[in-house]
Amino acid sequence: MKTTVVGNYPKISSDKNAANLRNSLNTWDQKKITAEQLEKVYEETIKRVLKEQTAAGIDVITDGQIRWDDLVTPLAKNITGFEIGGLIRFYNNNVYYRRPVVKSRLSFKNYSAVEQFKFAQANSSKPVKVALPGPFTFAQLSLDEYYGNVEKLTMDLAEILHQEVRGLEQAGCQHIQLDEPSLCFNPDKVDLAIRAINSVFERVSTKKIVFLYFGKVGQVLPNLLGSSVDSIGVDVVSHPDNLDTVIDTWQGKEVILGCLDARNTKLEREEGIRQMVEKASKRVPLQKISLSPSCGLEFLPHETALQKLKLLADFARKLN
Repeated sequence: MKTTVVGNYPKISSDKNAANLRNSLNTWDQKKITAEQLEKVYEETIKRVLKEQTAAGIDVITDGQIRWDDLVTPLAKNITGFEIGGLIRFYNNNVYYRRPVVKSRLSFKNYSAVEQFKFAQANSSKPVKVALPGPFTFAQLSLDEYYGNVEKLTMDLAEILHQEVRGLEQAGCQHIQLDEPSLCFNPDKVDLAIRAINSVFERVSTKKIVFLYFGKVGQVLPNLLGSSVDSIGVDVVSHPDNLDTVIDTWQGKEVILGCLDARNTKLEREEGIRQMVEKASKRVPLQKISLSPSCGLEFLPHETALQKLKLLADFARKLN
């Protein structure tokens, strides 16, 4: 049984001696440090995040998306046709993102994650996964002032993400994940989302992952299990009955159970995780199951996030 994370990770360490990215960004805004000095803080922070996940015992890690302010802005900045709009709430959370505004036909301009992956993998002994917004969620989180058609917008974003994914594959990335939380709230668009996901991963030989979080998966998971992806992540914390859906609809793909609450500081009891795994394993073989937090860890204080990862890895190690 493997362990992984979903995407982001707390940027600010509880260790007072660690580089403080927030302070450095403020200082850079005030023109008191150079871009080169800020870059060193970014690199130190990413190395710390990689080291902490590895030391905790996580098998497939990320760079914590330390350079990302949110899920979509880093990519939108490298797509022709987007302008970056104002702040808007990120689903039902107390965090915000800058909403991309579609002003003209979208087209690929430059890679967003390739160089970041290269740096992370060069500084990690574990496989580094890259998490990107899925094409349907990307479309839903954007303000469309050009297409007037969600299908055309979604499929153009799929083509752009396909180029990003091909670049990551050429750079040696072995695990690429598309985050599709919006699909949980728009189950009537599942066929469109699957066509777009298949387009993103067309002719790609890396581990292809889709992660669903925040919502119920009952109306989308059966269809998604028939897509070209290799592994599907499901948040079984926000809606515990998602676990029943996984068990009832499983068709042989790998499953990532998002079993640690990444939006609550309370530490889980090992017995609770064990019960989830035992229930799932009655249908899904253990070698097909990975464990992860329910979503990205940036909602949590650093120390709590790290404790939860250690708990997750310890449990998997005992079970193995």
